[in-house]
Amino acid sequence: MAFKKLRILLGLKADPNAIPAHARIGRYSKSLHGRSFFNCTEQSPVEIGSFCAIAPGVRFFCQANHPTDTAANYALQHQLFKTRSTFEYLRTNGPIKLGHDVWIGTDAVVLSGVTIGDGAVIAARSVVTRDIPPYAIAGGNPARVIKYRFPDETIAGMQKIRWWDWPIERLMREKAAFDLPAGQFVERFLESPSP
Repeated sequence: MAFKKLRILLGLKADPNAIPAHARIGRYSKSLHGRSFFNCTEQSPVEIGSFCAIAPGVRFFCQANHPTDTAANYALQHQLFKTRSTFEYLRTNGPIKLGHDVWIGTDAVVLSGVTIGDGAVIAARSVVTRDIPPYAIAGGNPARVIKYRFPDETIAGMQKIRWWDWPIERLMREKAAFDLPAGQFVERFLESPSP
């Protein structure tokens, strides 16, 4: 084990905990490491907004689709024939995008080509195969919208306020407001937005 760590330290082996180059993570988003991303590439990047809570075991499957229209499901071209690299063989449905203030539960899987909107909640062990709208609570395999966190007018207000774009100083100044029910939060900041 010590030899493996030394190889990583010397740059001879990639650090499995390092965030991939094609993953962009917003401020204060937590609990991500290199093992959270499977084949994060230029063709299949991941963009995660600010203030996202990502539970342990969450995986983003970026470029991991086996072709199903060929004679074999097994990666013969890569594993046996050596005619293609893994990334030439595996396919993607596109980038993965998470909005701001997203909460993803333990061991959930997010597949390529998916967008999860601001304020959404993904239940533990869900498999997200399609887009999830802002402020939706989704779960299952495949993940489906179970309900919305707030009424439509509150969701619209939260998206206008965009508190995640506020400077830290303002967040600290307004910290008591984050204990308010969302409807009251929207009323307060849509009527009297402070700089």
